Amino acid sequence: MDHIATAPVPACPACGSAGRPVQSNVYDPDGAIAEPWSFKQCVNTDCGLVWLDPAPRPEEMWKAYTTYHTHTRKTGKRLAKATLSLAHRLIKLCLQPLWLANGLKREADYLRFMTLAQVPPGKLLDVGCGGGRFLNRIKKRGWQVEGSDFDAQAARKVMARYGIKTHVGDLLQCALPADSFDVITMSQTIEHLYAPEMTLRECLRILKPGGLLVMTTPNCASIGAREFDALWRGWEAPRHLQLFTVASLQRLTRHAGFEVTEARTYSAGAAVVYRVSRTNQLKPSGNLSWLGELGLLVWSYRRELQEYRAQASYPHTGQNVLICARKPLNE
Repeated sequence: MDHIATAPVPACPACGSAGRPVQSNVYDPDGAIAEPWSFKQCVNTDCGLVWLDPAPRPEEMWKAYTTYHTHTRKTGKRLAKATLSLAHRLIKLCLQPLWLANGLKREADYLRFMTLAQVPPGKLLDVGCGGGRFLNRIKKRGWQVEGSDFDAQAARKVMARYGIKTHVGDLLQCALPADSFDVITMSQTIEHLYAPEMTLRECLRILKPGGLLVMTTPNCASIGAREFDALWRGWEAPRHLQLFTVASLQRLTRHAGFEVTEARTYSAGAAVVYRVSRTNQLKPSGNLSWLGELGLLVWSYRRELQEYRAQASYPHTGQNVLICARKPLNE
């Protein structure tokens, strides 16, 4: 395990207000960094941002990504993993009629294309493109696509595997032309950024007037976050520097100059977060048997469905936040 140098973040990165402790003893789920981490929440109720304090120094953050999924492919116990993968697919197949009936399948399809399935193709930039699977998926639907990622290794993989132009570095460093994209997507990205509002303002600059910004990010007011406390997978310390609710991300997006057109939470894909969070709870008692893993898969899909249904009575409690926003036409 590595040690990572940190710096205090005493004030809210979004509005400068003081913060109150909301979570402590959060550990790196990948095990790359040994020390525990703590989060604060802004006392300004109009803001409500949650942030990591202290946080890794920017020049040290690379250490937190040495075991991240864009760098490594985990091996070992291949037969067991292949069997569980097959079970995973069979469970999903059996649940298809239920998902179709209650709308969860429609929500999953909506998010699979980042809300763009019915949007006419144009020029798209995916910020924090990771392994590039979304870019390749949307490219097949006729979009002109580019990616950006601060991780040079991930960017090289995207270019080699899919032939997609990928800019290396923070979006602010990429210096892309103004008014040059119809759509910018950020899937599970904004929570990793040191300067989220500055990045949003840069998105505003490089989008065409009327251009669309689509973001998803973990919801720190989700049912899962409350249930699992420090073991919730969404904390992802120390890679997640800020965490948002619908209200806090909507406020930040508007403050950056966008017109927000959709702001809500969703549950599609929540099963994996429930499964990993529950695994974190069970770790002290040792590894699960194959049957235990299978039971956990079934349980996690059931919890995803329960969370989806609960949002009818308890809005904005889904696993992830979705924000869609447009650059004003007069910009």
